[in-house]
Amino acid sequence: MSETPSHPGVVEVPWNLTVPEADIHLVGYGMRMPNDLTLEALAVLKRCKRIFGIPPLHAPEFGIPEMENLYLHYGPEKNRRQTYREWLDLVLDAAATDAPVALATGGSSMVGALVPHRILEEAPRRGLTVHVTNAVSCFDGIWADLNIEPFFGFSVWEATAFVKLGIAPDTSAALMLPQAPIFDVSTGPDVGTNTMTTSSAVSALRDHLLRYYPGGHQVRFVHTGSGTGARAMTAAIETLPLAELDHPGRNLLSTLVVPRLEPSAQLDFARREEAAAKS
Repeated sequence: MSETPSHPGVVEVPWNLTVPEADIHLVGYGMRMPNDLTLEALAVLKRCKRIFGIPPLHAPEFGIPEMENLYLHYGPEKNRRQTYREWLDLVLDAAATDAPVALATGGSSMVGALVPHRILEEAPRRGLTVHVTNAVSCFDGIWADLNIEPFFGFSVWEATAFVKLGIAPDTSAALMLPQAPIFDVSTGPDVGTNTMTTSSAVSALRDHLLRYYPGGHQVRFVHTGSGTGARAMTAAIETLPLAELDHPGRNLLSTLVVPRLEPSAQLDFARREEAAAKS
């Protein structure tokens, strides 16, 4: 890196790349390692003094320093919101005393993570600057794995919020429900495992969806490629009728995808519902 950048507010790095200077960098490293790791993400992570990972990425072969594992802040019977507040304060305090620092997440830091959004809100109040590095999210993989064009109708809701807010989905669009396998779980993952500290059936989610879709409608749990090696190149897709949605899926990191209803199916379902209401 050059010590005397030619443009104010940026740092020169190799590959003819410039990276904005910031106290806090929000970096996503994608779903597949190393394929999704961008040049900007590499440049940013290499220059940060502290990197907080959720989950931490171990990639010394790319010159990335060791990350601090924020998952260690989870605890039995500890509400996730309390943990998120601890993460937020830790990153903001570190940036105030020893910038630049980074918060690094799998996928995109702007998708499915509350703390990066809170950092964007609170950092300016403390006089701190923030830069977001764009990254591949799980949605990119789902659109490819299921051949979905989101411009033709796409909606996304966190699964528990979808039910608790009583959302009526637009059945003419594809519906994606991240975190369905951990529906209504208020704590976090057990450190070092792929399990949650508590579990919940998804029957409440199923019953809510059955108000808008027929029981035979095929839904899918989709786990896009994540991690390293050959396993990262493929997706795991579990297909089942909506009426049989009474288990949390085989992978805690999967997303429940409810395909759109064809117009004829929408009409048939509406007629059956009307007839049932009159009987």
